[in-house]
Amino acid sequence: MTVVDALILNPKVTQSLALLATTLGRDKLYRLIQYVSRVIAWSLARNGHIDLASRFDGLKGALGQARKVMRVFKPLENLQAAVKIADAPLKGATGAEHLSKATQLARQLCYATYLTTDSIVWLQFAKFLRIDKDKMARIGRISQKAWFFGILFSLVSSASGLVNLRAQSRRFALQAEVTRDDEEKDAAASEAERRKQGRALLAQRQTIVSQLVTDVFDFWLPANNLGYINLNDGVVGTAGAITSYIALQKAWAKHARK
Repeated sequence: MTVVDALILNPKVTQSLALLATTLGRDKLYRLIQYVSRVIAWSLARNGHIDLASRFDGLKGALGQARKVMRVFKPLENLQAAVKIADAPLKGATGAEHLSKATQLARQLCYATYLTTDSIVWLQFAKFLRIDKDKMARIGRISQKAWFFGILFSLVSSASGLVNLRAQSRRFALQAEVTRDDEEKDAAASEAERRKQGRALLAQRQTIVSQLVTDVFDFWLPANNLGYINLNDGVVGTAGAITSYIALQKAWAKHARK
């Protein structure tokens, strides 16, 4: 096998192609390139390389529009998730669990609104719709507000999820203490069960913390677009690139498990 064959047929390359064959994989990669291009364009413009900066700025805009096309039907996923969350029973749930459910539901509805209005913006860009400039500006602002509040609800949901997880960990620790006092014949089975529960709690915590970190960085993007804060493209692009890389890693890990 030649060096070229070894490179092209490398399992990592095969997995990358399989991931990029999915809409999720392409979206996350495009998003990463989009925000990295934003940083590069900002840096080049600052140093006087206007022509080269405009090329990266054009790439950023083109990828942004391409991602809007891929997300046209995604609001349906958010609405399905919202229905499942609303239908999930919460008998004997704690206050933190009720808060987490409410904020998760609100988050999905906000994202459905954001993606729907974002699709309208793209249809206007594609000249399929004919909407006047002022109305489009209002639709664009509604889109950004829905994104902003979706992230805000997600932050509250993650925080309440960590509180609930801490309570579960305490119950798990108390259970473990009681189990240690059980008969020796049940010790092996009890230890295996404790380890399984412990791994599940750790996985939950990692998922919540990862979502929390992503939301903390993403929060500044719609906030800046809405004028609530004033950040330069270098800061905004860096925040977007970080969360894009995290999302791409998640997609890679999820695809690898499959």
